[in-house]
Amino acid sequence: MNPELWPTVDESTLENSVRLIYINRKKAVMMYFKRVSLEEIKQETGIVRQNVRRFIKRCMQYDQTGEVWGFRALIPQKNVNEYQLDVFNRNQKNGRKTGEFNRFLDRYPDIKDLLEDLFLGRKRRSLEPVMKVKYIHKRFIEECRKKGVTQADYPLNTEWMGYKAVQRYLRRISYEDFCRSTKRFGDDASQKARHVGEGQQNQISNLFPFQKVQFDAHRIDGFFAVELTTPEGDTVTRILRRFWILTIIDVATRNILGYSISLNQEYSASDVMHCARNAVIPHKQLELTIPGLTYHPVGGFPSEKFPEIAWSVWDIICLDNAKSHYAQMVKDRLENLIGCFMNLGPVALPMRRGIIERFFKTLEENGFHRLPNTTGSEPKDPRRKDPEQQAIQLNITYEHLKQLIDVLISNYNGTPHGGIYHQTPLELLEKRMKVSGLTPRLLEEEKRSEILFMQTIQKRTVRGSLKSGKKPYIQYEGVPYRSDQLANAAYLLNTELLLHVNVDDLRTLKAYLPDGSEFGYLTASGRWSLTAHSLQTRKSINSLVKNKVLHLTTWDDPIFVYTNYLMSQKKSKKMVNKQVRVNEESTYKPDNPPAEQTKALEEASFQNELLDKAREDQINRDKLNEMENYERMLKQFKTKM
Repeated sequence: MNPELWPTVDESTLENSVRLIYINRKKAVMMYFKRVSLEEIKQETGIVRQNVRRFIKRCMQYDQTGEVWGFRALIPQKNVNEYQLDVFNRNQKNGRKTGEFNRFLDRYPDIKDLLEDLFLGRKRRSLEPVMKVKYIHKRFIEECRKKGVTQADYPLNTEWMGYKAVQRYLRRISYEDFCRSTKRFGDDASQKARHVGEGQQNQISNLFPFQKVQFDAHRIDGFFAVELTTPEGDTVTRILRRFWILTIIDVATRNILGYSISLNQEYSASDVMHCARNAVIPHKQLELTIPGLTYHPVGGFPSEKFPEIAWSVWDIICLDNAKSHYAQMVKDRLENLIGCFMNLGPVALPMRRGIIERFFKTLEENGFHRLPNTTGSEPKDPRRKDPEQQAIQLNITYEHLKQLIDVLISNYNGTPHGGIYHQTPLELLEKRMKVSGLTPRLLEEEKRSEILFMQTIQKRTVRGSLKSGKKPYIQYEGVPYRSDQLANAAYLLNTELLLHVNVDDLRTLKAYLPDGSEFGYLTASGRWSLTAHSLQTRKSINSLVKNKVLHLTTWDDPIFVYTNYLMSQKKSKKMVNKQVRVNEESTYKPDNPPAEQTKALEEASFQNELLDKAREDQINRDKLNEMENYERMLKQFKTKM
């Protein structure tokens, strides 16, 4: 064993008398390992050979953690062995009970196991979730009596009946089994104990911009007003309830790359991809209408400030274990489109994504909690003062919220940050790129499409029948999809097509043959092709129709009928968020949509116009026929008179 590798002692902390003894002992041990004779060691240090061997033996013992004691064992009065009671020692004082408890547990290992199980909550020894020490001691005494321990025996012959010894023993267990012991203080403490402070460090060196990003969502603590139109054409003011802001932050530079707002009660997979899309697509500033609200010149988003890194993507994204993060669309788009790895951290452990959690706290304290319409961080928060009424009276609208978030995040990127030595995130990003030459990876040209971020892949079988004369079509989420090309492709009946579905706009689907070759766009039948709507809205409408809450005719636009239904639910507070979301979907217009898709929608719109005109002509003919019949009957009646 090499003493050069032993744990050392800070000699300056020892008292003078103790330090001299320690130095002399250390000198003797080192001389022994240098092959100096024991006689020379005695002459040099005054330590006899028996003590030299005893000191070396102490140094080579292991402590409770399994590490060699080393030079620490040479400190005077240092205990390196646990005290063991010697019952045969005649000098043992009768009144002293030191070591009796450990000796008792050695005699009764069942009682020792009981104490540990009750304290750590193991083996269901008790129905009590967290048993206090005094109740553990009570069970301890009961078990002692079951084992035949009398009042004349230890521990029943002591004043506290071993209570203090039990207390000390349980405290020692809590120190030795830290992770299990933290369960006594709740799930949060247990989670932290299991996942924080051990193993590899969570934040290894992150120098490269966009090397690692963190994603998370946060509820906005505030109510906002929104104006909606009733089915009768009147304008009413309603309140949007608490909703979500989703953001992606670069770990290396602390820049917020992008964000999105979700009006859903729980954010979905499509909301996650909206945020990812906004973080990659070059950002554009909003037109501000709030008096006095401005973008700071030094702020902005990375894609705005540095056009050369527009369409930058990341290598690793850290997320929590929310259900939406496991969606197939999220996995597929992150891995196959962006080309990154997903790091799904432990459940309910936000400290693994501490950077973005800290950003949300800054956003709340510097932003939403300062507004008069804030709900505060809890119902009893003193900042919460009738937020609904404040939102209506002061006309704090949803449009204001979108402008406020955009400005707050833009300005955040231009504000000095303590975590990066009081540089601004944008400054640090510029240094990493231009000084260190660390530029992020860019998304390939052929993948730079807004639609691709919201795309999921499904398989559907071509339906139809030669016998009944029903032309080929496919069914997706309760709606038939057709095209002229598919109608004339009877050879595809009962063939499974691959569908690329844009979950933001279900008016069209792009179909591929089983061998992967492109087939073309299919258009939703009837009025489903008129108004843009998401997969979530389609499912909501189908559910209401199935439960006979909504009734759709051939001539109804399902989205308008659904919107009118939401407006009629005046008592439901959640409906307001849904209607605003549907209104935003209906105005969805992607940048540079494919020409084939635009053509398919235009043809569907034209066909619907022809149907409307034919219907109107038929109604006019029916009215004209009714008038002619009425006049004929009236003329006959006058003739008979």
